[in-house]
Amino acid sequence: LWSIRTLVWTALKGLLRPEHTYAVYKKRVDAWEAEMAHIDYELPLAEFRARYMKRFMPLFLGVTLPAILTFMIGGLMAVDRVFKKAPDDVKKESRKLQRGFTNNVVVEMGIKLYRLAKLLERSDFDDLDELKARIEDRRMHMEFLDAWDAFMDQYGYRGPLEMDLASPRYGDDPTLVLRQMSYMSVDDSSFDPEVAHEFNIAERRRAYEVLMSSAGWLRRRKLRRLNRIIELFAGTRDNPKHHLVMVNHATRKRVLIEAVKLVESGRLDAAEHVFDLTFDDLEMADADPSLDLRQVREERTRFLKVLKDQVRQFPQVIDSRGRILRPPPRQEKPGEMSGMAVSPGVVSGPVKVMHDPHEKPVEKGDVLVAYTTDPGWTPLFANASAVLLEVGGILQHGAVVAREYGKPCVAGIDGLMTRLEDGQMVEVDGTAGVVRTL
Repeated sequence: LWSIRTLVWTALKGLLRPEHTYAVYKKRVDAWEAEMAHIDYELPLAEFRARYMKRFMPLFLGVTLPAILTFMIGGLMAVDRVFKKAPDDVKKESRKLQRGFTNNVVVEMGIKLYRLAKLLERSDFDDLDELKARIEDRRMHMEFLDAWDAFMDQYGYRGPLEMDLASPRYGDDPTLVLRQMSYMSVDDSSFDPEVAHEFNIAERRRAYEVLMSSAGWLRRRKLRRLNRIIELFAGTRDNPKHHLVMVNHATRKRVLIEAVKLVESGRLDAAEHVFDLTFDDLEMADADPSLDLRQVREERTRFLKVLKDQVRQFPQVIDSRGRILRPPPRQEKPGEMSGMAVSPGVVSGPVKVMHDPHEKPVEKGDVLVAYTTDPGWTPLFANASAVLLEVGGILQHGAVVAREYGKPCVAGIDGLMTRLEDGQMVEVDGTAGVVRTL
């Protein structure tokens, strides 16, 4: 309860005193990130968890989540409130205030990945294993190696499916990042995510000046405040997950240290098997050398194997009583699908249904269709003409990246993954939140 009070009070302070609140936010975040840069992997596992994993929640509830609420309430949603009764042309201009955000860690990571890919020839990606060996042996030109080192130092703990401790990170397996770079190394250079992002930033700031020049005194006052909140807090949207991924990466490394010891003592067959166990299992194994971890692992994975064999898709929401909750059906016209309009624009193109980011190539002009996305999907946005998501909202990863890249996006389309198939032609209206089959 106290944490909730802190969250609400901090978010309120952000609305009332944005500059001061952001300064406190920045100081707290910088201090936490500095601590995470010097991890003590020699600590016993239980103490390690207490020091690093449990310290994330105060940062999340007391610092980073309130910052997002400040941005949402005082910035993103405030735009719709302030211009609710404005003429349509003014509303259209005001929507430019809802994209072109600076300092977003995921957007910046995607841009740096694109820049890294462009330092290589397309043919370099023909053999990723060979390219990986050349990088590890430092048999590449220095401009690329310097950029590679800087990227891995900054983002080496990220990667596809990064919320799962069992998933390797870029630093664990450079092939992961090289594969993503290969998706960006297309010969067609008509799209540059950095140029698109900078254009949207300039458009947002230009729209602010245009709206200010034509607004009355009361709307100008509101507009000035919401613009200040956007400038300060828009980049905080992805920081909670970014910080959690930092903690997960450190935890993964610490757990693997334990796993290697268990393999060497003959209690596990492979280090990766440790991710089928719980932290309690590891602590009990440390206290009881006779505990059969292979048997424990077998028991832990039995139910998961049944799920994998019998369940193809989980419901979006299951409550504590086991009831499956579904959104109310939207009223849709024949040949149309409705969702949430999260990135404006209208384009047509062939559908490319993707269940994971490595399933198949996304060709230039494809409409990317996915259940949801995370940073591992970002490279696919370069070729996609539009993005459709079954799950997500205005702050979902796919929506954020689509807006910054200038790609139309509709999210929250119920049953999307089973309603479209590869090659099917659709028109995506990201302004109205409608998808039409052609």
